[in-house]
Amino acid sequence: MKTIKNIGLKKNCIKNLQKYISSKIKERGFEDETLHERLVLLMEEVGELAKACRKISGMNIDKNQEIKFKVGEEITDVINMLFAVGIILNIDIEKEFILKENKNNQREYERSKEKIKS
Repeated sequence: MKTIKNIGLKKNCIKNLQKYISSKIKERGFEDETLHERLVLLMEEVGELAKACRKISGMNIDKNQEIKFKVGEEITDVINMLFAVGIILNIDIEKEFILKENKNNQREYERSKEKIKS
C-alpha cells in the first residue's frame, strides 16, 4: 500500500500554497468573488489550457487567430483558480489531497478493453 508519504510530499506544502493564493486573492481585490464567478473563471482557464495544448499538438487551428498562450502559464492559471474555488468553499486542499490519494492508491487500474466500433 502506497501512502502520500511515499511520494515525498512535504508537510504543509499544499497548505502553504493555498495560504499564498488566498493572500493574493485579497491583495488583488478578488475576495468578493462568488463561487459561481470563480467556477466560470476556472472553466475559462481550462479552455485556455486546452487551446494552448491544441496548438502544440499539431491540431488544426484558426490561422487568422494568434494564440500566444504558453502551456505552463495556463496550467498555473488553472491551479490558481482551482485553489480559489477551494478557498471560497473553505476546503483544506492538502488534507483532501492526501485522503484522496490514499484512497486512489488502494485501487487497481487497467486499461479498458472496450473500443468504439466505427
